[in-house]
Amino acid sequence: MRTRRWLIALLCATMTVAPWAVRAEGVYYGSHPADDVYIMQTRAHTCTLVAATMMLRNYSCQRGTPYEQVTASGVGNFAWTKQYGLSQDFTIGQVTVTSNADIHDCIDKKAYLINVLQYHSEGVVIYDTGAPHAIYLFGYDADTDTFYCADTTHRNGGHAIPLEESIIRGKTQQDKVNTIDKIWYVLS
Repeated sequence: MRTRRWLIALLCATMTVAPWAVRAEGVYYGSHPADDVYIMQTRAHTCTLVAATMMLRNYSCQRGTPYEQVTASGVGNFAWTKQYGLSQDFTIGQVTVTSNADIHDCIDKKAYLINVLQYHSEGVVIYDTGAPHAIYLFGYDADTDTFYCADTTHRNGGHAIPLEESIIRGKTQQDKVNTIDKIWYVLS
């Protein structure tokens, strides 16, 4: 565990020193999920569960498996606790999802997220503990310097939007990126 934290700290430091590594023109990191990957909350306080469900739906879609069968109630059976909400780590079938709070101490959270999207094209769940609120982040367009996400609320949910339009705290995209404390991503 200590080695993992050290590697992530080193990665964050490297991205801060070499920001050119994420500024390639014409580059898009992540994916463009199918329209029916997006879902919305039907119950209060389930934003993490709904965002994780969208991530798993897109993961399944990218592998050509029936992603429409991935539902919030199905994911909840494996990943949800009434006391704590979305589990830190969970496995559904052969897919393992884990969480990481190392972004909390990262100097350049934007570079961190771009790097994560390079390796996790299915997207990630990002969480602001101060709100508290979670959304599904799935893409970054280097040409426009824009992150894309799907919020889980009725006001903004159900479709792709720029991160700046999400209800994560902050007025600008960078303000919102700065509030992120934790992510969940597919480990395997």
